[in-house]
Amino acid sequence: MELEVSRSAEGMKVTSEGGGRSEESLWVPGRGILSWRLTDPATGSDLRAERTGDRIRVMGRLKGTEVTRELRIDTAPWYQIFGPGIGDLLSSDSGRMEFWVLNPDDLATHKMLARRAGAERLEIAGTQVDTFKIHFSPAGALAPFWGADFWYRPSDSALLFSRLPENGGLTITTIIW
Repeated sequence: MELEVSRSAEGMKVTSEGGGRSEESLWVPGRGILSWRLTDPATGSDLRAERTGDRIRVMGRLKGTEVTRELRIDTAPWYQIFGPGIGDLLSSDSGRMEFWVLNPDDLATHKMLARRAGAERLEIAGTQVDTFKIHFSPAGALAPFWGADFWYRPSDSALLFSRLPENGGLTITTIIW
């Protein structure tokens, strides 16, 4: 998977590509994602979504079927691509933050929690690197049943390593800068 992050006066554009699937979002600090696009030819999905206030409007094709949905959420930010931009999601003075995520498989919204989980020294590509760890889980009662961990470089909040349960297994990603 390739991640690309670019910043401009409009906000932060985050692009993720891998396995024929691509996602793109516009993240505005302090507000969260305002727009998102997913293209996945393998599943026949081509979705666009925009946030206005407490609603996310989704349009396009989900698994080959035309959809238009209006999803209600609260004022918490919407964050779709885990990893980049953690400094904007969870500032250095905040130990935890709730946010929304949209499941691209069924368009269900889920309230999530990001929380600081300490500092660790990891070996990445043969080099010892200081990191800070963020743990992601569902907000509320489901928190003990699913979680993912991401490690970031303290100097610039760049994503370095992640451990994410997916599809009955565990996906481990190492980013080499």
